[in-house]
Amino acid sequence: MYYAVQQPKRIVFGADIIDKIGVEARGLGAKKKVLIVTDKTMQKLGFYDRVHKPLSEVVEEVEVFDSIEPEPTLATAEKVVTASRAGYDLIVGMGGGSVLDMAKVAAAAAANPDQNASEFLGANKIINPSVSKILIPTTAGTGSEATPFALVIADGKKKAIASPYNIADVVFLDASFTATMPPRVTAFTGMDALSHAVESFLSLGANPLTDSFALEAMRKISTNLEEVYSHGDNLKARQEMALAAMLAGIAFGNAGVIAGHAIAHTIGTRYNVPHGVSAALTLPYIMEYNAVAAGEERMQAIAKALLGEDVGTEAADASKAIAYVRGMLERMQLPTRLSELGVTKDDLRGLAENVVKEKGYLKRNTREMDFDAALKLLESMW
Repeated sequence: MYYAVQQPKRIVFGADIIDKIGVEARGLGAKKKVLIVTDKTMQKLGFYDRVHKPLSEVVEEVEVFDSIEPEPTLATAEKVVTASRAGYDLIVGMGGGSVLDMAKVAAAAAANPDQNASEFLGANKIINPSVSKILIPTTAGTGSEATPFALVIADGKKKAIASPYNIADVVFLDASFTATMPPRVTAFTGMDALSHAVESFLSLGANPLTDSFALEAMRKISTNLEEVYSHGDNLKARQEMALAAMLAGIAFGNAGVIAGHAIAHTIGTRYNVPHGVSAALTLPYIMEYNAVAAGEERMQAIAKALLGEDVGTEAADASKAIAYVRGMLERMQLPTRLSELGVTKDDLRGLAENVVKEKGYLKRNTREMDFDAALKLLESMW
């Protein structure tokens, strides 16, 4: 048996280090034109200016595309493709996961003038290696800066553009870029990162390296998330959360996530719920569902990472870890029931039907899930 792990080529991290982006851009060979992919919020917060200035000192032109909405559609991706075909030699993505995903699309489009966004959908459909890209996350949750995936909504479902060409050349983890997140966004993005770490650890695609990344992410999140939720100006804790989100991104970018994300994507798309909220709500339930099949050793490892202790038996480990995650949701005032999201009991059968169509997630799940199991789980979540 052998394993292979993909991760960003270079990671630059620390507080207030964004002024070094010019050096990194020059190291990637950027000289003429750079496109910054972002959203209008980043402009309002002044982050765009912090990135534009050092870049403008090393390249001839810096342009911006800032029309990215949360949960981007295929139509948005096509607009990004059109905007990217103007001779750029570097793409810089700055924002949350949706923005970073669209920066990946931009980099692919800049190097593949004969492909549109719909032709990128699926696995390994990008023909030529993407133009160099630098990704700067402004949330600590999605892990998009570390993954080979770009997600778009097409035909009412979240679909992936999966390619090793989506891996970042440089990632900037600057805690000052995440410090403006309000408490609620801090909470659900952080829980999204935790769902990536736990689900990748429970995935049938896990390996020793992804396990190491996932467990360290769990440790950092359990230690720092509630602190930054309560004290958003704690840059040391913010930096730890930025690292945790990236580590979880590397873990799930290789091991894959499981049935929890099949449920979270189904709920999020149907009810227009932020992905972090639906992933957070689903997490303790999917942990409970998989605990029996995961095995004593893995449940003990999760419990120890989250609680810093080893409680000794499989049932106790699973129970204590699940209770800890539920407690995090309650303390940060996040939903713990589907009914809180406007889901009605009559909706559950339709949701279960859509969940079992997410075969990519389900095939990695530790425990088999068919329609009846999905429905029963959704009923317990309701």
